[in-house]
Amino acid sequence: MEYTPETINRALNETPLFHGVDAAFSAHAAAKGYREHFAAGETILSEGEEKHRLGILLSGSAEVFKPAGGANVPMNRLAPGDLLGAASLFSSDAHAVTAVVAAAPCDVLFFDEETLKALMQENFTLAENYFAYLTGRIHFLTGRIESIASPTAAEKLWNHLLRNAEGGAVELSGGFSRLASTLCISRASLYRVLDELEQQGRIARQGKKILLLDSETEQ
Repeated sequence: MEYTPETINRALNETPLFHGVDAAFSAHAAAKGYREHFAAGETILSEGEEKHRLGILLSGSAEVFKPAGGANVPMNRLAPGDLLGAASLFSSDAHAVTAVVAAAPCDVLFFDEETLKALMQENFTLAENYFAYLTGRIHFLTGRIESIASPTAAEKLWNHLLRNAEGGAVELSGGFSRLASTLCISRASLYRVLDELEQQGRIARQGKKILLLDSETEQ
């Protein structure tokens, strides 16, 4: 895929890192990075990789996995504008803690650590956005830990829905099978607790969307 400065600027504007950054600086920053293309199924980032670089997905999609017990546990799905590699920055012993695999042909714009530092010094908004992004990731991962550590399947599901709801609803982009994998429960258990919560009037299902009707209730 061919990229013009305008298309790259539009892609950068979709990222949390470049939120509020003017187009001129975005173009300046993009020229400091480098692009790589990945075919579907190709590994973009390996767990334990020690390259200190941050990537921005420009096109396509990618899956984030956490290798555990000989299996790959799905963690997230990345779309254009999403970041990858943040955990491998700004520490001498930092390394990638997850694996990222291209789910479809995709292009990634990478910034090595020194380049990113220089850009943050030039424009502090970039640094502020990076801090905000990391804070958001901490909240997200804390919610995931709480969800997985909950003692019952119903509590796992309810905590997950509360953490991920937008406008009182959760869109299941990966379907119910992916939700079951994310919660580390069987599909049968997932459907059972979905039925329970729906009968209690706490949720409603609309295709692959779950509406929260009782989001103030605590488990």
